[in-house]
Amino acid sequence: MIIDIKEFETLLHSINRCYAKGIADKLPRVSDFSNAFQGQKTDTNLLLNLLDHNSNIYFKSVLLRLVAIAEFRHSRDLGLKIDTSKVYSQISKSIQILPSDATISSIGSQGFLSIPLFRYDNDIAELDFIRLHIWDNSLKKYIDNKICENFSIHTHTFHAESWIVCGKILNNRFKVEKSDTASNYSLFIIAYNESLNEVNQHTSSANNTNTFVSVYRSSEEIYNKGDNYSINAGDFHSSNSEEENGLSATLFCFNAQKGFVEQSYVVGPSDIASSVINRKMHIDPTGLINRINEKIKSNERKT
Repeated sequence: MIIDIKEFETLLHSINRCYAKGIADKLPRVSDFSNAFQGQKTDTNLLLNLLDHNSNIYFKSVLLRLVAIAEFRHSRDLGLKIDTSKVYSQISKSIQILPSDATISSIGSQGFLSIPLFRYDNDIAELDFIRLHIWDNSLKKYIDNKICENFSIHTHTFHAESWIVCGKILNNRFKVEKSDTASNYSLFIIAYNESLNEVNQHTSSANNTNTFVSVYRSSEEIYNKGDNYSINAGDFHSSNSEEENGLSATLFCFNAQKGFVEQSYVVGPSDIASSVINRKMHIDPTGLINRINEKIKSNERKT
């Protein structure tokens, strides 16, 4: 896959900002990849050849992630099938070779571990935010599971899409309508305070708009390894892992070019005025990454 210099610069900047701020000065710059360029272009094979000629773990991590994200975006944007195993393999290696605190990894409001991989947002109408999501029962100790359950039905500001790396994901879609009479559910909006990291989770709270709603589940969908599904901006859904021990992983993206709305909402209990959202910052992802790798290898041996 050929990459021109302008695209490479965008890739590198958007990937570097998804590492912890504390290692920003250790991350490679465009000039560090000059040996892989022929004029104003390079390709993923030339870039991967650099792995054998550089021992710097930060360079290797960024390089692996850059090639993975470049191929992921290329396939996604052309509507081609994404080789999730290949992409995930490169991403997992990029995480494993670094100290834990170099990786941004935190639990979001829905109870899964979120690891940002790429974020481009120079123009909000072109936002492209790619993350690795990991579900596992071991993460439940870090969150208030009651809050997670009460506020599981939500919309996104941007078009969202997930590709299943391993495990099984249950996605429910909902029809939510405003009600003229009191009901058990209301619409909430999320209020953010100062960001703890510019590309990852903020601390936040769900605040009741005092708008009563009726909620109807319109579909229940199960997705397995190799599947993908999308959620239109503004549509209500909830998703969770249905795998044994809860271990599932997905490649996830927000893509504004496929649609975005001005406001996102969460459905919650109408008798609650506000609630602090689960935001546990930095959890070492290494053990979960290792378990996912073992799970993928085990499934490959069975086929």
